[in-house]
Amino acid sequence: MIKKRWLVKSGDTTQENRLVNDLGVTPVVAKLLVNRGFDSISGQQFLYGSMDSLLDPFTLKGMIEGVALIEDILEQHKPIVIYGDYDVDGITATSLLYRFFSRLGANVSYYIPERQGEGYGLNLEALEHLIEQGTALIITVDCGISSYDIVEQVKGRVHMVITDHHNAPDQIPNADAVINHKQPGCLYEDKNLSGVGVAFKLAQAIWLRKTGEWYREDLDIVALGTVADVVPLVGENRIVVQAGLAKMVENPNIGINALISVAGLTGKQITAGHIGYTLAPRLNAAGRVSHATRAVELLVTTNAEKALDITDELQATNVERQELERHIHEMARQDVINQGHKADHIIVVGGEGWHPGVIGIVASRLVEEFYKPTMVLSIHDGVGKGSCRSIEGFNVYEALKFCEDLLLQFGGHAAAAGFSIDAAHIDELRERLDGYCRKQLTTEDYVPIVNIDTTLPVNDIDVEIIDNIAALEPYGMGNSTPVFAVTSAEVQDVILMGQLKKHCKVILKTAQGSIDAIAWNRPDLFKQIFAGDMVKVAFSLQKNEWQGYVSPQLMIQDIELLGEQHIVLTTEGLREMYLVVKQIARGGRLSQYQMEQEVLRRHPKNQNHASAMMALQVFKELGIILEDENDDGLPMYRWNQVQGKLDLVTSITFLTYSKQEVSP
Repeated sequence: MIKKRWLVKSGDTTQENRLVNDLGVTPVVAKLLVNRGFDSISGQQFLYGSMDSLLDPFTLKGMIEGVALIEDILEQHKPIVIYGDYDVDGITATSLLYRFFSRLGANVSYYIPERQGEGYGLNLEALEHLIEQGTALIITVDCGISSYDIVEQVKGRVHMVITDHHNAPDQIPNADAVINHKQPGCLYEDKNLSGVGVAFKLAQAIWLRKTGEWYREDLDIVALGTVADVVPLVGENRIVVQAGLAKMVENPNIGINALISVAGLTGKQITAGHIGYTLAPRLNAAGRVSHATRAVELLVTTNAEKALDITDELQATNVERQELERHIHEMARQDVINQGHKADHIIVVGGEGWHPGVIGIVASRLVEEFYKPTMVLSIHDGVGKGSCRSIEGFNVYEALKFCEDLLLQFGGHAAAAGFSIDAAHIDELRERLDGYCRKQLTTEDYVPIVNIDTTLPVNDIDVEIIDNIAALEPYGMGNSTPVFAVTSAEVQDVILMGQLKKHCKVILKTAQGSIDAIAWNRPDLFKQIFAGDMVKVAFSLQKNEWQGYVSPQLMIQDIELLGEQHIVLTTEGLREMYLVVKQIARGGRLSQYQMEQEVLRRHPKNQNHASAMMALQVFKELGIILEDENDDGLPMYRWNQVQGKLDLVTSITFLTYSKQEVSP
């Protein structure tokens, strides 16, 4: 696992004390607010803003013209088409406006382009088809701001209102109205709206004109798209997401309720994390693997039985997406390893026929594992379609711009981008980017950072702190989950969890007893950290509720041993361990977890836990024990009776730890 850099924020005691007095918050909450750049005034708005605090939608440039046109079309009952996008932001924006106009009795339908065949945004063939069908007005959501040429080709034959939230290009499309808070001359104060957020402001404006009241329906749909699009959860985004999360519990949309049910979240307090990691991926799978229209059907249906049928389909599609992702990730990961030093500074991998719908997810997973700028390509008919993810401090869009003479097209921003390239130029792209990274990045840049809000003594962690910091929820971009650090704690026990034993629980001693710290997908910790070790831990906080008992639980972001862990391997010690392992295995096959548990329990007293576990590594290298998996994917060890004399010098691990005491 990559070693990380801890950066503990220094804070501002004077400002923190001011917030304690002005806002009535605890010192920990005040510190978190200051760390996020809030003062007394902005902190008041952040903590206590409500739906009544939302900005006037008519201050959005283009809103007055757009609403006037829409009202005219509605009055004449002419056909309206909502033209969306296949990601969750586009799906929810399409669903929101379709439901809204249906509520008004409009002649409305929707259109979502197919990801593989049509790609993102407006395409002329689709618009021509809609015009042929007699469409009077096309309202775009989450797209259209970059489609100047396409809009020009249909101008005069169909009315068009563009609603979008992406950065505006130099040429704004000459539509009947363009509503985008990021376009030049727009005075709207909040520049962080998602695509569904802009669509919601359009619905607000029309409803305000019709009723004189704020539109407050479908906030759960708005919250779903806003969180999924990873826009900053501050300002209006925070307000609508808070309201939407409450609606998901109290009176959810029929489709969202079905999603919650199939995800096993019924009865739970839904959080932004549940949206980002559980609900949104199921909707996203439709656009990545099949067609996003099915996801829109889920959110607009009024039939609970139909909603459950669709969620079952989406669940199956999501499983298919996960299988595709796992398969491609494993191939991509192996490619990185095989490239050796070619992948020292940047990862560029690709495969023929890799599904383009999952390469972005694969790129993100490779960044998590290797912490290098990463580009994953799907190659088809001699053209590579690439998805890029970056690391902190490296602008991947500028890197592509440096190589634009090799590319067919590219776009994106600092953290994520996309491009296409002639497959014959991929190797040259890798070489050029390697040189670019050598100049742009230092060795330190390749060490991931853990940003820590403040340190806490392990004995001070309780449920009350979790209740206090809950005032900052929902968490997301611009308001990240608070991360704390315990600088010294003693390990009481280490346990692997889950059916496949992929997750690790580290139990820490406290003055009150103990506290659980959970590390997802870190089975390696079971072989590295042992009872009695002293550690430091970076973590977020959650409540653990079990049989009516509520306790604090640490969610590990990083964990490190304090001091050196001495490992010494000797020939005599390995002979002793050989007998122990042989007795445990009994010539058969058992799970790695069972084997390792027994080794920790039964190893000779003259050896420590770390040395005993390292002996297993020696036995693997010598072929005494072999690794595989059972039918369920559980990692297994199998005893292998090796004939003849074993030569320990063939074990790199033995050579490393037999000469001197070293730290792993």
